[in-house]
Amino acid sequence: MSNHCAINRSSRVKFTPKSLGVTQFFSRQLGARLLLSAGCTVAVQASAGALAQATGPNGGRAKSETEVIRLHANQLPDVTLTGTILFKILAAEIAAQRGNYLAAGNTLADLARETADPRLARRSLEFYLAGGNLTGALDASRTWLRIAPNDDEAVSTELALGAAAGQTTGLAQALRKRIDKSTDKPAAITQAVTTLARMQNKQEAFSILSEAINQSSVKNLPAARLALADMAQSSGDSKQALAEARIALGANPNSEDAAARVLEYGMSVDADGAMAEVAAFTKRQPKARRVRLLLAGQLSERGRYSEAMAEVQSMLRNAPEDFELLFVQAQLAARAKQWQDAKKFIDQFINVQTQRKSAGPDGASDAGVALSDAYQFRAGVLEEIGKFDEAYADLSLIKDPSNAVFAAQMRQAVIRGKQGRIDEAVAILDAAQPEDDESADVVLVTTSQVLRNAKRIDEAIKRLQAADKERGSSKSVKYDLAMLYEQQNNLPEAERLLRQVIVLDSRHAHAYNALGYALADRNIRLDEALILLNKASELAPNDPFIMDSLGWVKFRMGDYPAAVQILMRAYVKRPEADIAAHLGEVYWAQGDQDKARALWREGLAKEAGNATLVETMKRFGVAP
Repeated sequence: MSNHCAINRSSRVKFTPKSLGVTQFFSRQLGARLLLSAGCTVAVQASAGALAQATGPNGGRAKSETEVIRLHANQLPDVTLTGTILFKILAAEIAAQRGNYLAAGNTLADLARETADPRLARRSLEFYLAGGNLTGALDASRTWLRIAPNDDEAVSTELALGAAAGQTTGLAQALRKRIDKSTDKPAAITQAVTTLARMQNKQEAFSILSEAINQSSVKNLPAARLALADMAQSSGDSKQALAEARIALGANPNSEDAAARVLEYGMSVDADGAMAEVAAFTKRQPKARRVRLLLAGQLSERGRYSEAMAEVQSMLRNAPEDFELLFVQAQLAARAKQWQDAKKFIDQFINVQTQRKSAGPDGASDAGVALSDAYQFRAGVLEEIGKFDEAYADLSLIKDPSNAVFAAQMRQAVIRGKQGRIDEAVAILDAAQPEDDESADVVLVTTSQVLRNAKRIDEAIKRLQAADKERGSSKSVKYDLAMLYEQQNNLPEAERLLRQVIVLDSRHAHAYNALGYALADRNIRLDEALILLNKASELAPNDPFIMDSLGWVKFRMGDYPAAVQILMRAYVKRPEADIAAHLGEVYWAQGDQDKARALWREGLAKEAGNATLVETMKRFGVAP
């Protein structure tokens, strides 16, 4: 979805016969809701009844076209709805529908100052935001605040836009005062976080929130410490995030939210300690389902499969009717590559859901959707153990919902590709009937992946080139085409396309990452690569693949300590062979060859044929 708001097309103006008086016509037109899409913060509504009350009995003819309107305390202004005012409002709405948000915002901003109507100020703000005009939106928010100084929404909006514009002087004290004044402290804390969320400098945002909370009356509330934990994590400071989460858990030892944060934020800085704390929590709170599932997942990620399964089996003993736990056991087994266990548990889940589905009329339960999910999962397990035809058959059982059927068709094509039946795979994809542009992109990208894996890269490029020419605004087509060019070592074409993706979507973290990594891996333009990868990390700070790229460019630049720190974080989050290859090479460069060998062999145990890892070990003369 676009970051900009779109005008609701259902409110498009339709002109009526000329026999209507001007003000009557405008009043009837404005009886409809004139709303921005859900992406906007607020929406102004005008109703025929409200407008009729404002116009009075004289058909909307004002005593004075320039009458001064004053705002009464806690009331809307007694606006005389003249033909001029109505004309300007309608002109602004039409301008916005045509995409001219600046003109729409300017018109209503001027009208808001003239009439002192907060609704118009707020509406002008929406138009400025829809057009990406932060300066105009900030000015409109200040007009709104001057008109309605006691309106909490106006106050919070002005603070948030000021913070986004980098105007942070006095912001901590303003937030503290709002928190202390509020009778709903948790809501006030959430509002403070929202105010700071648009700031680009996340470290500064954390400092402001920390100052506001630690000087306020809520500094010891668990909700306040959790807000600080979340803000610290978003700034990249996992150590501080864990410390704040631990304070929250200490303040409320039974808080599931606090326990979940301790586990999530602690995995990269004190994994064993975090898991021990949360294990103790689950003993106190055995019904804390969400936290127990998170703990089981982390145990499985770290290779402690039997402990993870014991956690879920304990939950199942306490709640034998919680059939979803069968699916969870299957997922944990798959994560540990225990494929036979995974199949056993998913078979049990499918049997239960089949009985549920047959026990009542169609649509009486969610068993149909649950079965679709289960068939998709079992197909993946069957693929892993080489039973491709059985996996294909499972995917044919998926009938509901339509998006699941489409996804199953894509998987069937991939399976045929793995079997070497490339033409059959391409035929499946060519016969697919995508419902929208996004689905069409999925078909194109899946086709290119099937062809690429079959070493038919030229054919994949030809298809994506044609698609890019036909639909030049598709980010996924451009991105995948760039990856094919990069694979062919055609960096100029790959870079051209990735920069086009960034122009189309300035927050496309993986485009920044792909370009930055391509430069770093070739050991060229490293300063530029670092800028690109820092931007990718800012947009997706918890993405392990972006961490891997950032650690790799640090290594290329000779900053081994930073490289180790970043790559270790990536490997903890995603212990995959590619990351093991990079981290091991840094260890080797530091002279710790035994550590490098051990890590590489650990990576091979996870993914025996990984090309990056195999090539790295071969380059350093290390036997598998």
